[in-house]
Amino acid sequence: MRSSVGLLLLAGFIMAFTVLSTFAVAQEQPLASAEALLDAAAKQSAGIASLSADFVQEKSMAVLARPMTSQGYFCLRRGANAANAPARAASRDDKGFETADSLLWAYTRPLASGFIYKNGKGALWEGSPEATRPANERESTVITAIIRNVLDWISIDPAALRATYRLERPQADKPMLLLYPLRQSFFASIEVTFADDLRSVRQLTFAERNGDTVRIAFKQTRVNEALPAPCAVLEVAGSGGQ
Repeated sequence: MRSSVGLLLLAGFIMAFTVLSTFAVAQEQPLASAEALLDAAAKQSAGIASLSADFVQEKSMAVLARPMTSQGYFCLRRGANAANAPARAASRDDKGFETADSLLWAYTRPLASGFIYKNGKGALWEGSPEATRPANERESTVITAIIRNVLDWISIDPAALRATYRLERPQADKPMLLLYPLRQSFFASIEVTFADDLRSVRQLTFAERNGDTVRIAFKQTRVNEALPAPCAVLEVAGSGGQ
């Protein structure tokens, strides 16, 4: 049961970072400001070597009187090739990840659980990030999707993503984008609000086709700063196997 709850939370995390890795822009002239915002965010993210933040995740459903809320934090440390695209491609493993990258995603409430990726391997944990266990095939698929979306977000490539969504910028004076899938998708729309410096995302809101929503708000975001104490496990040799 604990493992099933943990996977449910991880699935919510996939929803968060899928959009961050799939920004796109429409071709119409009124959306030029949206395209400019996307390009600016990509430029600001190009030099990120480390990133950490706390988050609150809310799932609102018509059948529930109150949203389902979870809290946690994540830490990411890029490899030595973070700013060098050709070198990054040459150092990737068989799943497309850079083996020098390391990532910790941690839910602290309602269940202490998450996953860690390090030294080219991923593992799940419950209770403490040090208490990892190998992932089974289903869990490995979840971890793979999470990591790929996280790393794609950190290295935004607008040119490769323009055809995925119709994108709007409702207010020219706010760093917010609305994304509408051009093909069939689980989500009807996604709202992305950037931090003022465009180096990170402040909030994501996903509107599902059935009317349910998922909102993830990030705070205490640290870009290219020393990772906080809870992220120390990324400095320890070994992270479990996949």
